[in-house]
Amino acid sequence: MSKPMKPFNQSKAKRVEKKVCPFDRAGVHYMDYKDYPTLKPYIDYFGNIRKRYYSGLCLKHQKMLKNAVERARFLGMLAYRK
Repeated sequence: MSKPMKPFNQSKAKRVEKKVCPFDRAGVHYMDYKDYPTLKPYIDYFGNIRKRYYSGLCLKHQKMLKNAVERARFLGMLAYRK
C-alpha cells in the first residue's frame, strides 16, 4: 500500500508575480534616442545595455531600447564604453 498524500498547504506556497514592462504600463509606442533620462536607467556604468532579466522590459521594448541606444551612441550622445 502507498502512503496517503498530505494535503498541500496553500498558505506556505509562494506566489511569484511576473514583472510588468514599465513601458507597456505607460503605453509607449516609440523610444526616442534623444531622451537621455529615459535611457539612463537601462545602461550600466560601463555603457552596456542591461539584460531583460534585470531591466524587466518585454522583448519589444528591449529591442526599441537597443535601437535607441545605438542611435544615441552613433550621434555621440552616449559613450560606447567607459
